[in-house]
Amino acid sequence: MGSAGSRPRDLPIPGAHLMITSDEVLSERELPAEIVFIGGGVIAMEFSHVYARAGAKVTILEVAPRLLPRMEADAVDILRSEAERIGVTVKTAVSVDEVSTTGARLQVAYRHEGVNQSIVADRVVNGAGRVANVDTLNLDAGNIAHEGSNISVDEYLRSTSNPCVWVVGDALSNSAQLSALATYEGKIVGENIVNGATMSADYSCVPNSVYTIPSYSSVGLSEEQARAQNINLRVASNDLTGWFSAKSYGETAAWAKVLIDEDKDQIVGAHLIGHHGEDLINLFVLAMRNNIPASQLKDTIFAYPTFSSDVKNMF
Repeated sequence: MGSAGSRPRDLPIPGAHLMITSDEVLSERELPAEIVFIGGGVIAMEFSHVYARAGAKVTILEVAPRLLPRMEADAVDILRSEAERIGVTVKTAVSVDEVSTTGARLQVAYRHEGVNQSIVADRVVNGAGRVANVDTLNLDAGNIAHEGSNISVDEYLRSTSNPCVWVVGDALSNSAQLSALATYEGKIVGENIVNGATMSADYSCVPNSVYTIPSYSSVGLSEEQARAQNINLRVASNDLTGWFSAKSYGETAAWAKVLIDEDKDQIVGAHLIGHHGEDLINLFVLAMRNNIPASQLKDTIFAYPTFSSDVKNMF
């Protein structure tokens, strides 16, 4: 048994060695006046809120056409607006050319909307996420089938070439890098080692949260994914800022989108901005994982006034 650990994803940019990573961000003792994140993933979004709310000038440069490209587009648009509201500058579809020194500071040269530009800051952060240290393992010596850093596993999370090897957590290339998910996978492997390979992982109801302010929480399919599956889909989208619970907490953004398969009376996806979504999302996980009909969840009596009592009115 061993843990590969992870490291920040390498960025093929001249001067990349001048950037700090999420590791150094956590050990910073002084607040930089100005900071640039290269990459607009979860790390950049969460730490940008920390820096901006502490008084730093923050810029995010993202190569993709939008932030958090794998997440629900409508939710990401709200997150971007909220980030910009607190002073974060966000630029997408950016090509970063170089990071260099200029005196005691750093300069980032980039191209945006066809124009060469540059920005000077005290810190530049690699915000492109993290990767498992699988490439540092001698997989071939252990007869572990792989393609690059992607280890080949069967449905029981066991190596397809060496039945003595099991893979969980960040070392699995096909599952999200979430602590709760790694624990779940570890439990499955433990059961399979003790009782024989019978349990497989179910990734259809894995919740995820981006801990910005407000936070974004989700589970299941995005609207785009659901429509691609030709589901008889009902989309319930609500701006919750005028609801009593949101007004009582003075939320600047509160929003929900719930996706229902009308034929099966099942929730297939839920996306929440603010509104204690990091907790409420677990109610949707419970319903989806246990096949509780959407109509039954809607008819459930919740204690009032609570944020959870709003769930039945979201769809």
